[in-house]
Amino acid sequence: IEEIIEESSVIKSFILRPADGSPVMEHKPGQYLTFWFEIDGHPPVKRNYSISSAPNGATYRISVKREPMGLASGWLHEKAGTGAVLKVAAPAGEFFLADNVERPIVLLSGGVGLTPMVAMLEALVARDVDVPVHYLHGTHDRATHAMRDHVRQLASKSSLIRVADFHQTPQADEVAGRDYDHAGIITDEWLIANTPAVDADYYICGPRPFLRHAVSALSLAGVRSDRIHYEFFGPADELLAA
Repeated sequence: IEEIIEESSVIKSFILRPADGSPVMEHKPGQYLTFWFEIDGHPPVKRNYSISSAPNGATYRISVKREPMGLASGWLHEKAGTGAVLKVAAPAGEFFLADNVERPIVLLSGGVGLTPMVAMLEALVARDVDVPVHYLHGTHDRATHAMRDHVRQLASKSSLIRVADFHQTPQADEVAGRDYDHAGIITDEWLIANTPAVDADYYICGPRPFLRHAVSALSLAGVRSDRIHYEFFGPADELLAA
């Protein structure tokens, strides 16, 4: 662990560099790393965490939510420090940004589901793609909103990138237009009316209710199934997406 960044009240980023100084294996934006944690008093723990940075050849970044009863996330947030050495497998996963982007892109996330989306957004900026990009994110409030400034900085580099942040329950001192764009949740009506549903590729990541709702809404609106790409964050047996 080279650096630890506090992104929100519940999410920290960890910059990872190989201990031997060698380059990292290249990943596709959206893929994850598999970790084996050896925590005192417990059997080894295996976890997958999305890479939240675009490929750069030197480091990976993971952005981890501290789960209330999470053994691995608790250790990372409370015990891990810079210099800690982690056991990590090669990048993997079938959810990733297409190599050739020819249609509008919608990056839709809820909560910590933003992690692969930030990697995709960084990659789209680096590629200087010539298509509209919509980055849509929903979270509880300003305290839980991770990487907001970073996303805005990325968006400022292209007139084709639009960002819309939703805070479900804004804090009393939050200001619309400064801390968030819309109060409440991302509704079906808003999503269909404000994104190019007929033409776009949708990349979606978030918890089960968020994912199920978004995939169902897009399917009912006539978006082709091969243009709806999604990653589920949570126990696999709870995946009920359309």
